[in-house]
Amino acid sequence: MAALNPNNQQQADKRIIGFDCEFVKPPPSEYIQSQCPICLQIIREPYLVTCCGKKFCKACIEHIKAIKKPCPTCNGEFSSFSDKALKQSLYSLKVRCSHQKNGCEWMGELRQLDKHLNTDPQPEKQFEGCNLVEIDCTYNCGEQCQRKYMVIHHKNECPKRAFSCEYCHDYKSTYDDVTNNHWPVCGSLPVPCPNQCGSPIQHQNIDSHIADECSLTTINCDFHHIGCAVKLARQDMPEHLRENLLTHISLLATSHAKQQDETTKLIVENRILQLDNDNQKRYFKMSLTALQTKVTRLDKLLTSSTAKQQADIATLVEENKQLRMKIAELAPLQQMLIVNSKSLGAPVLTMTNFQQHKRDDKFWRSPPVYTHHQGYKICLGVHANGDATVKGTHVSVFVCFMRGEFDDSLKWPFRGMISVQLLDQIKGKDNKTYTLPYDDKVPNDCCARATEGERGVALGSVKFIAHTELEPKYLRNDTLFFQIHKVELK
Repeated sequence: MAALNPNNQQQADKRIIGFDCEFVKPPPSEYIQSQCPICLQIIREPYLVTCCGKKFCKACIEHIKAIKKPCPTCNGEFSSFSDKALKQSLYSLKVRCSHQKNGCEWMGELRQLDKHLNTDPQPEKQFEGCNLVEIDCTYNCGEQCQRKYMVIHHKNECPKRAFSCEYCHDYKSTYDDVTNNHWPVCGSLPVPCPNQCGSPIQHQNIDSHIADECSLTTINCDFHHIGCAVKLARQDMPEHLRENLLTHISLLATSHAKQQDETTKLIVENRILQLDNDNQKRYFKMSLTALQTKVTRLDKLLTSSTAKQQADIATLVEENKQLRMKIAELAPLQQMLIVNSKSLGAPVLTMTNFQQHKRDDKFWRSPPVYTHHQGYKICLGVHANGDATVKGTHVSVFVCFMRGEFDDSLKWPFRGMISVQLLDQIKGKDNKTYTLPYDDKVPNDCCARATEGERGVALGSVKFIAHTELEPKYLRNDTLFFQIHKVELK
């Protein structure tokens, strides 16, 4: 009778069948039967049948008995009982791990195999046993992976791992709940300004930022109440006030003259109405007093506004002078900025005298750049003649973290991604890109803070690009152009 397909059988009833492994030394077949005729694997819990004397896995022969089938080997009726002698002999034989083909070097007695594999571990023992066994995530997210990768899954990937809001520091739940349910309503979450002024604003402060602070909010001129209809972005209003000083003074004078005309008219009307009764006289006397007070206030406003405008002009001139000095001071730092936006490009890091570096087998380092405002300080290292096994055939490229002025406020070790580009100098469309992922697989000394010396340990690609691919697209005038193309933080 043909043996049952063990895969179909196991999928059908999910019972535990024989051991899927290999003996270190094959047992002598004339003394011991080691293979179950049903599942074709090493017998688990040996059972002997009375009809032909064959041995089977307990689960396999019990299944045959449960579905009322005859003996799989002789087709006769049978009863079965445990073969403890075979079990003692069989379980003492040495076997290799079921995952030896994937690299597990464990060897031990057959009775120890299940403990080594630990395929259905308790939560407190989930990391005990063979690292190549696939186990279920203990957070019940539905993910399954090899035991050696489960720590990474728990720490960085599982949507049901414990997670706290990094912005308000109050909400604690799972990663999935925080990112999908809490962040959309978190008042401390940084969001971009709707006016695209570039300032990161907490969600709860958006309205006040737009009303009182945003440099791109459109506001009325300070003199709109006397006739100036200009509306400009807040950042452009000081220049408008400075350039239109005479216009605003003229508007003030016109407003003042209009108020005087109205006052004169009211005085005349008051004289005519003096013939009316005492109540009317008292009413117009009060109106005249209020108007005269308003005229006096406008006279003072005209005088103070003119003086204020002159003072503002002097202040703006001094501020302009200070800003020009600041720009001159910051100009040398231009190459130390990385701008990840569509409108501004990252600085180009220019490596000249490529052939000389290649002949001298020298290591070239770029000027330092920062990953973002108050971010990580890094530099690019290029070995023109290649490093290690590719010396003489390739260009090797590395990224190295440097000691920066903002290191105390940053997270270490660095986690994220850094992309390096070698620029196409002909059409600019076929840039050579290499992305460095800084995750838990990267040695910490490659992404840790540099505490000794100026730079830390470099990380990169020794086979970044072959020498034969450089010309004419990338190497022109003995020069290579590099960019730190993109930086993403985790």
